[in-house]
Amino acid sequence: MKGQNTFTSLQVQTIKKLISEKVAATPDKQKGIRGKIRNIGFHYSDFSSKKDGYTVADFEALIRSGQIKISDGIYKPSTAATKTTDKPKSGEKKLSAIKISIGLNGYLDNFRINRFDPKTDNETIITNSPGNYILCLRKNSKLPPVSIKPILTSFEGLQVIYTGIASGSLRTRDFRQHFKGNNAGRSTLRKSLGVLFGCRQIPRDSDPNTGKTKFSNADEVKLSEWMCNNLIMFFLPTSHFDSIEIELINYFNPPLNLKDNNNIINSEFRLLLLSLRAKKN
Repeated sequence: MKGQNTFTSLQVQTIKKLISEKVAATPDKQKGIRGKIRNIGFHYSDFSSKKDGYTVADFEALIRSGQIKISDGIYKPSTAATKTTDKPKSGEKKLSAIKISIGLNGYLDNFRINRFDPKTDNETIITNSPGNYILCLRKNSKLPPVSIKPILTSFEGLQVIYTGIASGSLRTRDFRQHFKGNNAGRSTLRKSLGVLFGCRQIPRDSDPNTGKTKFSNADEVKLSEWMCNNLIMFFLPTSHFDSIEIELINYFNPPLNLKDNNNIINSEFRLLLLSLRAKKN
């Protein structure tokens, strides 16, 4: 480690201020600001292999995950900026359509409004627009046991296992492809859960040479039942889903997110999951 992983509250605030300045600065000014950050003792390369820079949200995610410790106080996250909401349609819950970038905590406030329980809620409460979603285990629910147990973070008192995006329709992607899709070949989430359960992968297409797989009909039905009985979803209608997804992955470190997840915590679990997904029976 080039730097350190423990800072005072004052140092944390100074680092966050410098990171904000760095993000907004021109390239010729960024080098000097990075030097000031490193002089305090923070080297982002100690925690991540990302090469495309980092933001305040990335720094805060390190604190949330415990990789960075505060020596003299309790960490207080950034305050949320102003948000806007759409008028709900008839028969739907109030949905928060994000119009501008409001910061991670603002996004999370809007996720809290949009909660979907597949056991009791009708799919029509999920907006038919692009956005992000967070999938959590119900209380007392657990992931299928394997040789490595992941470390889970929580949202609204529920353990987070996956975050994802819907570039077209949250309703189609989340409910119809994940919960009711019965085709793991079109849902990376279903495939990951299925291999953890030990489901046998079979060719998805008539041409087996495509390499795309799914599970047997019986396994797909069991998987759908398990997901409905054990998962809760929070969703966020927004057109900024790509950038928000990175923030959510950095913040929650969901164990089933393989892409864009460079957190050292759960790295061994993710390698195990990759090997299970690659195994063709």
